Amino acid sequence: MSKRNRKEDRYSHNTLGALISTMVFLGMAVWLFLEALSVAELAPPLQVGGLFFSSFLCFLGALRLVIAKAWYQHRKGGDR
Repeated sequence: MSKRNRKEDRYSHNTLGALISTMVFLGMAVWLFLEALSVAELAPPLQVGGLFFSSFLCFLGALRLVIAKAWYQHRKGGDR
């Protein structure tokens, strides 16, 4: 395998482990978001904000492969 192919394969994560971790991140994002909505009037604002922020970070974690691919394309100079 040439050096060029290995570098491109580095950003291709079509494995079962990547799928499982993506689903876990997405599930946690949804759960934290719903939890923040359910305690919005009962809990202190800082706690609710922390739950929303954690939900957002988990959502970004679910999109980590898409973000990495977009970042790689940006650093590479677009579609060549």
